[in-house]
Amino acid sequence: MQKIKTILLVAVETAVAAVALHYLRGALLHSHHHEINTILPILLDIAFLAVFASFGGRLARVFGIAPMAGKIIMGIIAGPALLGVVMPDAMGVEIARLAGVLFILFEAGLHFDLELLKKNIGIATLVAFGGVLVPLVSFAALGHYVIGMEWLPAIFLGGIFTATSVGLSVEALKAAGKLESNMGNRIIGAAVIDDILGVLVLTVLAKLSAAGSAVGAHGEAVGLDVMSLIWLGVAVIAFFGGAYIMWSMGLADKIAKYLDKHYKDTTGPYTRFFFGSLILGGTIAAVVGLEPVLGAFGIGVVLSKVDNEIKHSTWEKIEGYIHIFVGGFLVSIGTMLTKEALLSPKAWGWALVFTILGLAGKYVVKYFFKDRKEGHQVALAMAIRGEVGLVFVAVAIANNVLSPDMAAAALLAVIIVTVVGAILFEKAVMKETGKKPEAIGEGM
Repeated sequence: MQKIKTILLVAVETAVAAVALHYLRGALLHSHHHEINTILPILLDIAFLAVFASFGGRLARVFGIAPMAGKIIMGIIAGPALLGVVMPDAMGVEIARLAGVLFILFEAGLHFDLELLKKNIGIATLVAFGGVLVPLVSFAALGHYVIGMEWLPAIFLGGIFTATSVGLSVEALKAAGKLESNMGNRIIGAAVIDDILGVLVLTVLAKLSAAGSAVGAHGEAVGLDVMSLIWLGVAVIAFFGGAYIMWSMGLADKIAKYLDKHYKDTTGPYTRFFFGSLILGGTIAAVVGLEPVLGAFGIGVVLSKVDNEIKHSTWEKIEGYIHIFVGGFLVSIGTMLTKEALLSPKAWGWALVFTILGLAGKYVVKYFFKDRKEGHQVALAMAIRGEVGLVFVAVAIANNVLSPDMAAAALLAVIIVTVVGAILFEKAVMKETGKKPEAIGEGM
C-alpha cells in the first residue's frame, strides 16, 4: 500500500511540475526582455531537470531499481515521448547534459589511479578492444546480411554499439563504493580506451558518410580524409601523452603550492581552480578535434596527484552543485526517445534484437578474466552505453546514414541497454557488497 501511495504521489508531483514548467516557459518566451526570454528559459530547464531527477530517484527506490535507471525513465516521461515538457534539443537541456558528463568524467579522473592502471593496462586494453570489435563486426554483419543495408550504414550501426558510457559506469561504481577499487580502475581504464577507439571509429564513419560518393570518385578526397584521420590519431596521442607527462611531473602539486603562497587569504581558490581546469581541459580537447569529455577526464587525472586533503575538501564544496547537472544529464538521456519511436512496432522489434546483441557483444569480455565473478561485473559495466551511444546515434541521424526506423530502433536499443545494463551491473555489485544503491544526482 505504501508503494502505491508513493507512486501516486510521484505521479501528482510530476504532473504539477510539468504544468508549471510548461506555463512558466511560455510566459518567459512572451517577454520582450532579452534576459527574460532567452536566459531564464535555459535556467528554468536546468532547474526542472534536477526536479525530475529527484522524482526519478524516488521512483527507482520504490521499484528497487538503479537510481540512474529511474532518472532515465523519468526523462522518457517528461520528454517528447509522453508529456513533452522537456525537449532534448532545448539549450538548457543540452547545457545540463554536457556539464553533467564533464563533471562525471572529471570526477572519474580525480579518482583514477594511474599506478594501478599500469598493473592492469593489459587486461584493460584487451577488454576495450574486445568490447569494440565484437559489437562492430556483429552489428555490421546483421545490418548488411540480414537487414539488407549497404556496408557503410551497416558499419555505422555497429559503430553505435561500440561505445561504453564511462560516465554512467563511474556513477554506478561510485554508488557501490567501488570507484577506487582495483575492479573500478579496470572498468574505467577499459571504458576510456573503449571510448577513444569508439570515437575514432565514428569519426572515420562520419567523414566517409559526409564525403559520400565523392570519396570513391575523386582520389583527392580520399587523401584529404586520410590526412584528417592521421591528425586525429596524432591529437589523441599528444593529448593523453601530455596529460601523462603533467601527471608524472606532479604539476598539480606545484600549482597547489603556488595557490597556497599567493591566494591563501582568499575564499575558495581551489574550487575556482578545479572548475577552471575542468572547462580548460574540455575546451583544449575540443579544439584539437577530440571529445570534450576525454579532456575532462584527462585533466582530472592530472589533478589526481593533488594532496588528498585538498582534493576531498574542494570536491565536497562543489559536489552539491554538480549533482544538479549529473541528475539533469541522466534525465536528458530519456528525453531522446520520441513518440514515433515509442509507437513503431518495427522499431521496437529491431530494438529488441539490437538490445540482446548489444548486451551479448560486450558480455563476451567476461571470458578474458580468470575470476569469472569479476569478469561478470566488468562485462555488465561495459554494456552500459549511455551518453556516448546517444551521441553516436545523433551523428548517424545528422548524416542521414540510417533510415528513420533503424535510427529509432538504434536509439531505443541504446536507451534500453543503458537502463538494463545499469540495473544488472548495480545489482551484481550490490549483491557482492551488500550495500544498497545511493541516490545518484540528487544532492539538492
